[in-house]
Amino acid sequence: MLSDFRHALRSWSKSRGFAVTAVCTLAVGIGATTAIFSALRALALAPFHYPEADRLVHVWSGDSWPLSPADSLDLKAQMGSFAAFGVYQRQSVNLGTEDAQAANAVSGTSEVLKAYGVKPALGRWFEPADDTVGAAPVAILSHALWQQRFAGDPQALGRSLRINGVDHAVVGVMPEGYEFVSPWSRTTEPQLWVPFAWEERKTARDSHYLLGLARLKPGVTVEAADAEAKTLGRRLTELYPNSNTRKAFLVRSLYFEMRRGIGAQAWMLFGAVALVLLVACGNVASMLLARSARRQGEFGVRVALGATRADLVRLALAESLLLAAAGAVLGAALAWGGTEVLRALAPVTATRKAAIALDGTALAFALGATLLTALLAGLPPALAAMRTSLATVMRSDARGAVGSRARHRLLRALIVAQVALAFVLANGAVLLSRGYLKILEENRVLASDAVLSAQVALRGPRYKENADRVRFWHHLVERLQALPGVTKVAITSKLPLEGGSNTNALVNDEVYDPTQRRMSIERSSVTEDYFAAMGLRLLRGRNLGPEDREGAVRGVVVNQETVRRAWPDKEPLGEIMRANQPANPWYTVRVVGVVENVKQHGADAAVQPEMYTTPEGHWGTSIAVIVRGSLPTAQLVPLLRKELAALDGELALRDVRTMREVVGEATRGQRAVAGLVNAFMATALGLVAVGLYGTLSYHVQQRTREIGVRVALGALKADVVRLVFAQGSRWVAAGLILGLAGSLALSWSLKSLVYRMDGITAPPLLLAAAAVGIAAIVACWLPARRAAKLDPLEALRAD
Repeated sequence: MLSDFRHALRSWSKSRGFAVTAVCTLAVGIGATTAIFSALRALALAPFHYPEADRLVHVWSGDSWPLSPADSLDLKAQMGSFAAFGVYQRQSVNLGTEDAQAANAVSGTSEVLKAYGVKPALGRWFEPADDTVGAAPVAILSHALWQQRFAGDPQALGRSLRINGVDHAVVGVMPEGYEFVSPWSRTTEPQLWVPFAWEERKTARDSHYLLGLARLKPGVTVEAADAEAKTLGRRLTELYPNSNTRKAFLVRSLYFEMRRGIGAQAWMLFGAVALVLLVACGNVASMLLARSARRQGEFGVRVALGATRADLVRLALAESLLLAAAGAVLGAALAWGGTEVLRALAPVTATRKAAIALDGTALAFALGATLLTALLAGLPPALAAMRTSLATVMRSDARGAVGSRARHRLLRALIVAQVALAFVLANGAVLLSRGYLKILEENRVLASDAVLSAQVALRGPRYKENADRVRFWHHLVERLQALPGVTKVAITSKLPLEGGSNTNALVNDEVYDPTQRRMSIERSSVTEDYFAAMGLRLLRGRNLGPEDREGAVRGVVVNQETVRRAWPDKEPLGEIMRANQPANPWYTVRVVGVVENVKQHGADAAVQPEMYTTPEGHWGTSIAVIVRGSLPTAQLVPLLRKELAALDGELALRDVRTMREVVGEATRGQRAVAGLVNAFMATALGLVAVGLYGTLSYHVQQRTREIGVRVALGALKADVVRLVFAQGSRWVAAGLILGLAGSLALSWSLKSLVYRMDGITAPPLLLAAAAVGIAAIVACWLPARRAAKLDPLEALRAD
């Protein structure tokens, strides 16, 4: 075997151009596949670094429906499957007194961190006493915030950190690299944790904003815990029919929650890059097969000297393995660069990004990919070598005879397979790109560089009462409206595309019935200039005004989706909506206007009904400031900070972005997937073009004498060009027909991943075929041009 490798090395040193092309081709396939595998492992395969992480579960009121405080207490008290159970919510807080800093925080009960099972590097976890009303304020810091605020001082325990205007004692520091995974935040990580104080919220069952986290007892399965939770849910429905009738508690594993969505996308990318690897293998296999035809004489001599077919096969596989090994070395460098790109593109936390790396597992995968590549690329020439016999070589009295019919059929099969795979990949790229463009178009109204948004958390003793928060809203608007270059200023309780809060509403003649599903409607509180500042069109009626701030029945503006669902055949202006409650509804509103739709829960989510109220109807503590103006962002942001500090120096701006950037962040995942698949498609088409060019060149060489005869008998250059193009076109057409079945299957499988894919339609298939056709035309042109320039005398003397 060593002699085979030495011979292969000498052989490639004499054909350096061929070897470099083959190595680069395989390096692209191996490198890209290894990089995507590293992302797949980090996002969908690798376990989280928690003790017995398979025992961690999330608990919901229903599918992605948070828990209420009262239900949470019942789950904690009555669930026998849980060794630990806690609830939490994500929030933004303000740190410091002057030049305040915004920080991402988790407000959770004492057992949340305990359930994860990772002990603080310094100090302690929260204790049950920390959750009680009146307990001394405490906080646990992330390793990064500890370094930033206390320079990593171990004596930081017990020291004070001002959070939301209140001094908190630091009681713990989490380890470096600790990851707090949560389905509510896949892109940001908490910087600190504070206790969740129940206060008067203990009895609330119709307010859902808490995510349950539990650690199962040893031996308890997720299915068993889910069944027990559902049994408890039925008991609570009997006790509290008005609030719990439609609830069905749901227990899901941490793995399931964190892999949902992004895991499917990672697998899709892996499938796409696997096609690229197959095309690369087919490309190199066809190159080796064509080269082996010119080595029939050498193989014949080896057979004459006693070489067996097994010896020839071993030599062919040694040559392909040597190419694959060299490709793997170069591919590892490409994979390292690819992981850097994937870290930048992946819409996940910094810890998950860091997990996308060329570690031992990824390199082991690269080794396996190398061996597979060597086998796939070396098998066709090895099979051809097995057919070598001394008699065949002795009868080869012409160059054309060296290329056997079996070899020609195998070459045609390889190029047809490459075209089919490229067609499937091109179809996937077209589908994903079209879905991404649809998303951009549907959110185009929001994507403006002239509109700046910034978020502020109104937390702490100064803003405990809603009246204090509303007063701040109006004061801030007045100050910002006076800034130079500012045309419109507004405040909203939530930005489009980034989630929100909703309530169930009774419309028309509906009456309260806990067994009936009523319309769920998003609720946003805004100041009067919100629609003008955001550039949203008022389609009917009037805008919100001062007259809508008070009264038993306040005015609201609703979106088109509300009208479509509630009043499709009647005039919505003047219609009444009430809270879906048995008595004393907490809101009763009258529709005074209709505004165009914007999406609430992501750029690719369906539009939900929405009503816009005045700030007086707001109950939350987070606001978004909207400023439309002519000043560049770099000049406007310092002015915003200055005006905010003038009102309250302990408040911090966060997430300062133009609305175009907001839309960009909301479409980041779709853009990354579409971009990567398009890159894979371009790579595959390039490889197909190279493979088709090489195969056609080989066939032109094999038919040199035939072409010379044709020209000598009067064939024109155009006739020769048509001859070559006809040969290439037949292969491409066969590949497209074969790839059509794969494309149809791919289209069906991508229905859940491609935005608004309306079944299998012709345009994507035609665009994919056009992309493959363009690559084929480029590949056919050079061999055809070379064939047309053949001198018939030289061609006839070629042998």
